[in-house]
Amino acid sequence: MADFQINERLEKFIKEGLKITPFAFSKSINDTGGVKISKIINKKYGVSNKILDLVCEAHPEVNRSWLLTGEGNMLKSDPSKQPIQFFDPENAPHNKRLIPLYDDVLTVGGTDTVALTEANRAPAEWIDPGDWFKPATHAIRHYGESMVEYPKGCILALKEVQDRRLVVPGQDYVIQTSEYRVTKKIQLGNSPEYIIAHSTNYERYDDHSLIHQPFNIYWELITNIYEVLGYVVKKGSGTIVLSNQR
Repeated sequence: MADFQINERLEKFIKEGLKITPFAFSKSINDTGGVKISKIINKKYGVSNKILDLVCEAHPEVNRSWLLTGEGNMLKSDPSKQPIQFFDPENAPHNKRLIPLYDDVLTVGGTDTVALTEANRAPAEWIDPGDWFKPATHAIRHYGESMVEYPKGCILALKEVQDRRLVVPGQDYVIQTSEYRVTKKIQLGNSPEYIIAHSTNYERYDDHSLIHQPFNIYWELITNIYEVLGYVVKKGSGTIVLSNQR
């Protein structure tokens, strides 16, 4: 009878160590269809040395010995301490720590656009958050005009908020619901049931009403919320500009 304990540890690393979906993990090791990983998680077959090599090359923070035997820690060390250049996947060393970058968009009111990162969507690519954004867990391409501090087309570095009691009013967050995702400065509502999402673009129509008006988002409708750590943008000269919001 096959020993599927390695399968179980690999699944644990995906869900608890990386906190990403199996499909996203498949993309990170170039298993684009997700077939191998899905079969491994479902225990259709065991974990081959080739799969282990791909996993350890793409995610060097995982302890190979732990995957094989269960002994020791899941992770070798804190992966955020790895000194890698930001957003240079072609030249980055193999010990890079990668986070998913999502680049798909839809329009939400006015001229604003937002990026989606549902669990069933694959990231456009994997990037290295670097020393400036060590706590980052996700990244999105920013589109739209409602937040003037973020250039259109820049990449926002995000940290997922696990405990919503730690959300700080007046700070910028990316808020995801089942219908859309927006980047806004948030304030507490008059009721604890909702927050108020504010834009920093105060452009007005001819009747002097705001184009990007504040609106309420109920907590129960929020599926994920991310703190904006900062952004990176490439200027016309090719210079990469980093801005840390902290």
